[in-house]
Amino acid sequence: MFLEMESISKSFPGVKALDNVALRAGRGEIHAVVGENGAGKSTLMNILAGALQKDSGVIRIDGREVDIPDTLAARTLGIGVIYQNLNMIPDLNVFENLHLSEFRTRGGRLDKRAMADAARERLRDLGADVDPNARLGSLSIADRQMVAIARAITPETRILIMDEPTSTLTPREVESFFAVVRGLKERGVSLIFISHHLEEVFSITERVTVLRDGRLVGDWDTAAMTEEQLVAAMAGRPVVELFPKVEVPPGAVAMEVRGLSSPGRFSDVGFTVRAGEILGIGGLVGAGRTEILKTIFGELPKSGGEIRIGGRPTVIDSPKRAVELGLSYIPEDRAGEGLIVSANLIDNIMLPRLRRFLRGGRLDSRALRRESVRLSDRLGVKAAGVDVKAANLSGGNQQKVAVAKWFGTEPRVLLLDEPTRGIDVGAKAEIYKLLGEMAGQGVAIVMVSSELPELLAISDRIVVICRGRKAAEFDRAGATAESVMLAATGGGGK
Repeated sequence: MFLEMESISKSFPGVKALDNVALRAGRGEIHAVVGENGAGKSTLMNILAGALQKDSGVIRIDGREVDIPDTLAARTLGIGVIYQNLNMIPDLNVFENLHLSEFRTRGGRLDKRAMADAARERLRDLGADVDPNARLGSLSIADRQMVAIARAITPETRILIMDEPTSTLTPREVESFFAVVRGLKERGVSLIFISHHLEEVFSITERVTVLRDGRLVGDWDTAAMTEEQLVAAMAGRPVVELFPKVEVPPGAVAMEVRGLSSPGRFSDVGFTVRAGEILGIGGLVGAGRTEILKTIFGELPKSGGEIRIGGRPTVIDSPKRAVELGLSYIPEDRAGEGLIVSANLIDNIMLPRLRRFLRGGRLDSRALRRESVRLSDRLGVKAAGVDVKAANLSGGNQQKVAVAKWFGTEPRVLLLDEPTRGIDVGAKAEIYKLLGEMAGQGVAIVMVSSELPELLAISDRIVVICRGRKAAEFDRAGATAESVMLAATGGGGK
């Protein structure tokens, strides 16, 4: 084998990210690394790329054991990386981005002509018709992707890591990109392809390694696997309901979304959610799930479609209007968007309802304190008191405060984005219990989650989004980890 990673382990505080993982790839092989979000794929690749250091294990290239202490050492060994976010500077031109780590000088000054000529040659070798003098930000996403490849590929490149390289490309651009990948293979470059899109894995790769929860599940010839087998390997573990589902008879339709679109984000998405129902929204990171919630809440503009609340068409052009209509939104980034972490619990919990506590033009501070204490106790927030800053709470207690902030508004529809990300099992149980209680009170809940066990355990129905479009919808009885994952990766569904 040309590349061998043996017994690789890596821990972060409180988390075992990789546990005795192996990866082997031949020279000129296109090798997929797949798994659910959080499986350890990016951590393994960051170790190979020198961005992270392994705790233990061995890496060999062409039979020789190597040490990769940093990204410069990785480049010296012929390892290139294309990151999902491209990691380039839009305000610089193309040749400047290509030479960020290798500026050429002449007479003590930058030799811009030589850099432009070298960039033009590298792009031409990839079959990319891109002007090296163009500002990077003016290019299409596909052309920027080609620039990223050109930067990663040098004559010395022997291994190229591609982390979700097609996530922003159209189907036609994907085909062009794959033509470049096949050309690199013919040159003997070993390519590591990280992707959630199974149709691409089967289209372009020869072998596939599956990781799950930081451990190696196995590796196989891609041609010997079916989509169903690969999904089963990825989803693998049985979906265990750690906490019983609260069964609530659904009421009338609380919100209906018809043909909703937002420019460049998602298109023609529709679903309904009833009072007392928990509607789960599944899909991969980047599929457009968060953007759908933000558009419903008036934070992002819509280019088409209709939102009906209580059967009536509405215009939601701002979060203020959404709140007036009975919508509440708890964002994915609780510290950055859901809370003011530098403020205390009183300010955070009472922020949406301050007007109700105005007395003679002044806030009734005693009433604010009493209500914030009531809600904090009601949701089981563990804190020394409501004067404590949100920044000093654990992740789970911060999430409870984010829920308490909207709980007191008695919402008609609650929009939740990754409600239990980064919190422990005990805090998750309390959040699930709270959602069940809110559903029991007639609140319609729309919940985005990347955790399949969570999605399957507490949702009454599941809508799956794939690349900005609704790919499938399942009722509780018909949803399985395999069917949801298959739909999320473009492999089919109902």
